[in-house]
Amino acid sequence: MALVNKAVNEITLKLVYYGPGLCGKTTNLERIHGDGKLQNKGKLLSMSTETDRTLFFDFMPMELGTVRGQKIRVQLYTVPGQVFYNATRKLVLRGADGVVFVADSQPSMRESNLESLENLRENLRINRLDPAKIPIIFQLNKRDLPDVDPADHMKAYLGTGDAPVVEASALEGRGIRETLQKAISGILQNIKNNVDISLREEAVEAPPPVEEPQPPAAPPAVAAPSAAAVRERETLSELLEQSQRMIEELQAALDAARRQHARIEARLESSSSPESV
Repeated sequence: MALVNKAVNEITLKLVYYGPGLCGKTTNLERIHGDGKLQNKGKLLSMSTETDRTLFFDFMPMELGTVRGQKIRVQLYTVPGQVFYNATRKLVLRGADGVVFVADSQPSMRESNLESLENLRENLRINRLDPAKIPIIFQLNKRDLPDVDPADHMKAYLGTGDAPVVEASALEGRGIRETLQKAISGILQNIKNNVDISLREEAVEAPPPVEEPQPPAAPPAVAAPSAAAVRERETLSELLEQSQRMIEELQAALDAARRQHARIEARLESSSSPESV
C-alpha cells in the first residue's frame, strides 16, 4: 500500500518485478538503475542466494510532479524466481502497490510462465491484495531471441485481458522504460480514483444445523514420519529462516538509506534558508 511520510512530504509507491527464474527481472532493474537519465536514485541493493538475487533501489521521478501536494518516491524490488524461495516472494510482495510480471518469450518457458503467474496471484491473496484490482503490467521479455512465441499467443495463454502488455528485450534495453512508466501510471491512477486494492473477506454463509453428536470413532493409527519427510521439513524450515533473515537485512538497509536521505535533505534545506545566506 502507498505509504505517506508527512515528515518529508513524500508518498512512497512499491513496485515488484515478478516472474519465473532467469526471465529478466534482475536485468530490468539493473538497466533502470544504470539509466543516466534517471535522477535522485538510491543505491542498488542486492541480496544473493545460491541461484538468484533479490534487488532493491528507490528513486524520485521528478517529471511526475506531485500527488496531493506530495513528492513521489518509487521503490523497485525483484523477487527470486525459483520455487523454493516462495517464502521470500511472499515477504517481498507484502504492501505492494503494483506488479510487473516478466514473462519469458521462449516456447519452452510457457509452463514456467503460467506456474509463476498463478503463484503471483496466490501470494497476492495471502498478502490480502486483490489480484483483480492491483495494477499488473505484463512484460513479454527476450523478444530479441529467435523463434519466440508470437505476442498474441502469449497474451492468450497468459490471459492478460485489458492489462497493459509491453514487448521488451531487457538485455538490449528495449521496452524497459515503457514498462516502468505504465506500471507507475497504473498505480497513480488507482490512487487518483481511490481504488482499494486490499482483498475483502467474502460473506460467510450461515452454518448448517447442528446434528446430534455421535460416539467418537477410534483414531486411526498414525505412521511415524519417514526419514526423508523429516529431512524435507528441516530443509524447508532452514530456507524459511534464511528468507526471513534476508528480508530483515534488506529492511535494515532500506531504513538506513531513508535516514541518510532525510539528513541530506535537512542539510540542503538548512543551507538554502535565508538565515544561512
